[in-house]
Amino acid sequence: MKNTLLAFSLLAFFVNGYGFSPTDSIKSIKKEPRSKSTLTVRTHNAGYFAFTTRIISTNPALDFFYTYDRKQWGFMAFKAFDLYDHETPNNFMLMMFRKSFRLNNRLTITPHVGTILEQNNSIADKGSDISSIVITSYKISNCLTIDYTAILGSLVLEPINRDWFNRFRVLYSKKHWDVTVQACHNNKVIDHDNSEYFSTGVHLFYNRVKISDHFLMGAGASGLVMAYSNTPSAYPKTNGIFFTLVGYIH
Repeated sequence: MKNTLLAFSLLAFFVNGYGFSPTDSIKSIKKEPRSKSTLTVRTHNAGYFAFTTRIISTNPALDFFYTYDRKQWGFMAFKAFDLYDHETPNNFMLMMFRKSFRLNNRLTITPHVGTILEQNNSIADKGSDISSIVITSYKISNCLTIDYTAILGSLVLEPINRDWFNRFRVLYSKKHWDVTVQACHNNKVIDHDNSEYFSTGVHLFYNRVKISDHFLMGAGASGLVMAYSNTPSAYPKTNGIFFTLVGYIH
């Protein structure tokens, strides 16, 4: 808990004291920025990976999610820490390049290619490999979006561990409220170990609370149920409710 409070204190100090100044009084024609970046810092009372919809550690966790986007391409990096135990699966890093293809005003496909690094004892432990994520989203209205995500892991270095996860989400967002209902299926199509599980989750968040021009905060609660797992040693049936505190720098 002390580590978490220290991280947020440093975050607030940086945002309010360095680098982010009000708009100059002498203004020229405002140009659209060539790039946009965001850093999201979250602390949870349990380790959770959103792409696979499961609790991967019952210990408190801290994670950082950085995104950098230009008109033609983007980059994302995600780093998770188990605050109590560096040997749990919730010590890893994900780095990927991405490009969005907008097919019409509602439908967008965004493929990602990069790596997922297992980090229990080093920067890249055994199990680190090339992975791919493909997100297909359909915007029903300004407040409501549905999406499907395919996550393909261990594609090159250790194909014996390759896996395919399917995630489905319904996302509702209005003003400060964000509600997400999701389900994940780890199928057996490309697996060598024949593993499979099905999980569901609900997330309720109050977000976008302005602290300064470039710093927002939010908080929420999540409930997850692992409804089925044929390999509980690899994917234990861990159900639970956990809470999250979020900080956004943009």
